[in-house]
This record gives sequence, structure tokens and C-alpha cells, in this order.
Amino acid sequence: MLTKDQIDHYHRHGFVKVDGLFSPQETDELAADMVRIIEEWGEETIGWRGPWRDRYLEEEERLNTKAVFLHRPDFYSAVWSRVIHHEGLVGGVRDLVGDSVQWHHTVLHAKPPERGTPFPMHQDYPFYPHDGPDFVDCLLHLDDAPLASGALHIVPGSHKGGPLVHVLGPDTAPHLPPDQYHPDLIDTVTIPAARGDIIFFSYLAIHWSDCNRTDEWRKAVRFGYHSTAMRPVGRADDDPHRIDPDNILPRNDNIVVSGFRPGERERAPVPASVQVQA
Repeated sequence: MLTKDQIDHYHRHGFVKVDGLFSPQETDELAADMVRIIEEWGEETIGWRGPWRDRYLEEEERLNTKAVFLHRPDFYSAVWSRVIHHEGLVGGVRDLVGDSVQWHHTVLHAKPPERGTPFPMHQDYPFYPHDGPDFVDCLLHLDDAPLASGALHIVPGSHKGGPLVHVLGPDTAPHLPPDQYHPDLIDTVTIPAARGDIIFFSYLAIHWSDCNRTDEWRKAVRFGYHSTAMRPVGRADDDPHRIDPDNILPRNDNIVVSGFRPGERERAPVPASVQVQA
């Protein structure tokens, strides 16, 4: 599904955007159901809390940002249940990690008009660490995302550095230390997008986004997919994405969407050169 140049761009820079991967009709159908899901099941919050807010926001904005997060839209809509098998979406991931692909999660990140929440610099790895690099996040845009809406920013090539130490704690989402990792200190590439565009990016890529300061919603949905050879590492027993203590039996929310999930006797060890640590 992806061109050689697109595949090379992903492996070199840690991301690639594909314009119009979802047709206008597909996007309209998904967006309509998502609006209903938000209206009936969504809850507006301040967004990610934590000390990073002092470095990213002016004082009058720190308590006034808005966000709607919602996991598993497939719990509410048949349209969102089917989309994890979307030919273009799965085909793109397959081009990046190999023929056997496993779906891991779907989550809405919606920024309401005006002061839609920002996100600090971070990797997605700490949220769902696995024993290799072949984990792809796929950001589907249900609305246009110009720069002023809080479009995605990525540090090119940062995925090659492996997992980094994040600020953790009960009162904050994982984020990189702002005194070392901040937009004022590190150059990033901004990736504006249109409805139906997909950004494929490594879960090891450093990324962030600013406030939505427009008068329109910026709704985007992240799908996580990875090679079926990978297993979660370093997670608590009650983590929703954990498979089992011995990493043998798959949970019913880890669905194979392409190829086959190898048994433990058949699974080749991850080469030391590409292993990542929890």
C-alpha cells in the first residue's frame, strides 16, 4: 500500500503521512458515529495533568484547557469495530513491520475549539512497552488539523534512540523532562493534516502537540498495531493491554488483522540489536 519512498521515510525519520488514505465517504461515516459517541459517552476533562503544564502553558491557560479522551470506540459503534481491519490502514502497517500484524488499541484524542489541550514531548512507548521496535501508531484525522489546531509535531529520527526515561507518577501522564525536552530546546517537524489523512509513526518517536486555538474541533483517533512476534514487557498485572504473566495466551483485545500469531516455540528471539528495555 505504501511506496518505497514512504517506507524509507518512515524508517529514516520515524513517521510518514499518507494523504487521503480514508475516502471522504469513509471519513464522513466514522466522523458521524464519533460525534454521537462523544455526545452520548464522552466526558470533557482538562487533559493531561502534571508539572509539565507550567512549562508549556501561560498561567491563565493552565487550568482551562479541554480534551475528550475515549478508548475503544468499537464498544459503541459497529463502524468503529470494522475499521481496525481497514485494508489501507492494515496494509500500511504491514509494509512497515511485516506480514503478521496485531491490533492493540483504538483511542480518541479530541481537542475542542479554543484551548483544546496540548500534549508535552513524550514517546508512546511508556504507555504500552513491548519487546521490540515494530509498534506503529496510526493517527487518523476526522477533522482538518492545521497548525493552529494543535497539529502533531515529531522529532525526526528520534525513534532510533530507543526508549527514554520519562517523568512518571500518579498525578501525571508519562512525559519527557521539560528541562531537556521542550519545543524551545529541540527542533520538531510540524505535520498539518486534512480529514482522512493518516500519520504513521513509531511508538519510539518523540512527539508533542500544542493547544487547539481555532473555533473548530480537532478530532483524531490513534490506532496501535504491532508485529505479532512482539510481547508486552514491564507492565502491572492489571494493565488492560497485558497478555498474561507468561506472555503466552493472547487477550481478546489483541486481534490479529494480518498473518498469524506464532506460538512461543516458533517465535524467534528479538535480536539484541533491536531490543528495547522497559
